[in-house]
Amino acid sequence: MMIAAGTQVFVAIVIMFAGAANAQTLHSTPPNQPPTSRSNEPSEMLKTIDDLMHDRLDRERTKYGPALIPEQIRLEANYIRTDAPTSEVVLHEASFNLQSRYMSHSPEGRRLADSMLPPAARTVMYFIGSARTPLALPLVSNLSSVLSGDEASYTVYIGVLPLPRPTSLGKTDSITYYCIIQRAIEDNRTDNKVPFERYSKEFTVKVGEPIRLRMDNTPPDKQAYIVKLDDSRTLNFYEDFARHFNEDILLNGERLNFDLGKATLSPVSSRLSIKYTVAQPSHVMLELLSVVDPAHPLTLIDSVMPAADYLIEHDMKPYSNGTYRYRLVVNELGSGNVLFDQTKDFEKSQPVLVGSGHSIVDNDTLEVGGKHVDMMAEMKRLNSAYEVEKSRTERLNATLAQAKTDNEKLKQIVDANQESAISGLRIRGGLGFGHVSGTNLFVGVESAVPKLSLDISYGLMGANVPYLTYDAPQNFSQYPKSPKSLGLQFGWAPISLFDGAVCPVVKLGYYGIYSATTSTSEGGIHSAAIIAPAFGITTTPGGPKTDVGVDLTVGPAFGLGVNQSAQIDIQARFFVKF
Repeated sequence: MMIAAGTQVFVAIVIMFAGAANAQTLHSTPPNQPPTSRSNEPSEMLKTIDDLMHDRLDRERTKYGPALIPEQIRLEANYIRTDAPTSEVVLHEASFNLQSRYMSHSPEGRRLADSMLPPAARTVMYFIGSARTPLALPLVSNLSSVLSGDEASYTVYIGVLPLPRPTSLGKTDSITYYCIIQRAIEDNRTDNKVPFERYSKEFTVKVGEPIRLRMDNTPPDKQAYIVKLDDSRTLNFYEDFARHFNEDILLNGERLNFDLGKATLSPVSSRLSIKYTVAQPSHVMLELLSVVDPAHPLTLIDSVMPAADYLIEHDMKPYSNGTYRYRLVVNELGSGNVLFDQTKDFEKSQPVLVGSGHSIVDNDTLEVGGKHVDMMAEMKRLNSAYEVEKSRTERLNATLAQAKTDNEKLKQIVDANQESAISGLRIRGGLGFGHVSGTNLFVGVESAVPKLSLDISYGLMGANVPYLTYDAPQNFSQYPKSPKSLGLQFGWAPISLFDGAVCPVVKLGYYGIYSATTSTSEGGIHSAAIIAPAFGITTTPGGPKTDVGVDLTVGPAFGLGVNQSAQIDIQARFFVKF
């Protein structure tokens, strides 16, 4: 398709290889969504995004009838371009200049203009915006020789329709979006524009959750978009430009609620600014009342208004200092029922005086270096910028407060789970010495919270074995034939000292000891079960984070079913944690 004569950037965009171009894939974070609808057919490209929004709403009305509840939302959209290899280097970012638009239908389904909106109509809100970005990409060497950077722009257009929900669903915590993305290349010196690709996506997300849409920059099968420059140079859109970066569109929407913001009064210009939100098409009345004369209010707004965020300004210079009130009343269309009624106060004080006592607002211009400066216009611009930043700060504070609340709830859940669970479970093993357990090897587990341990030991007993009849070993080679001990020991450390390096411990052991029957030891006791409670300390000399420790305990050992008195059992265990 040819561009008008006189174009300084490009002459035409041609589509190589016959056939209509396929749309690119649009990825979104919401899972299990239907595939992208491709709409690059000539008949579809002739339609505007507004036409496609109306067509999609008509399909919804055909499916559910007139019983639909419109979604009135506040939407923000941002475009981010990152490098293709890592997606970590931001090459360009821009905010979409979104404009809210409205579609109105009568109960019979006839499409109406906003000026013809009857009381019984339901108005559906949708958004259209664009983000214009540089076409040149300095990081790509072959592209820098094609475009100088200021010849053409790459523009992404977006249309977002929050689909109305059937009345049978009632109030839900999710919104279904119908989204249209369109690409175009535009001349920076003329009004020439060539849209060459459009596709759509539909997905459902929870209210308030950010949505990330990623466009896959791969060329359509057997086709390629070629930009032809006026000096016969050509640019392959995919090979020379699109394949070198990733594109993401970030959407963030939330339902509108009726609200009356805090009024601000400029101390310099005495200009009053009031923010308010209309959550559905309604009759809105905003009045300014004097505390001295409340019977004669000043009406600032008295009109039927669609759902949106609004900011109204009023010059307060003619009014005296004092306390004023402002009131917002919202009535439902048709029935006249009051949907919102709120009154707030603000204080007006003397404006700032400069120099010899003349107010700045009385001087139209100043002359600096021979140049006239309109101070009133400059103050209005600064006041407008202040209001925008203040609104952003209020939203950020609200978001931070909600995040803090959510974090506190999560912390309570985690703390509750930790109180009812055993954490820090580790395996340990080592070498022990004791009167009942003998010279033993043991293996077990221990937990950090609460401080518990469970060990299984197997040992060889030497001389002075309790309760048993046996032959004492005479040298080290006879130790395997000496009495043996198999035990189970449970420990609990109720408190910790020195930041966990030393812990008093209470233990309970159960041991089975036995000896071999020989000609010299016949007729005696050759096996016994022993209960051995003990107390002592467990310590990690290198600190609580080390893996090497020592247990030292002492306590009585009772033989079960053995008619002998208890004996004192002293044990030492050296262990390593894994």
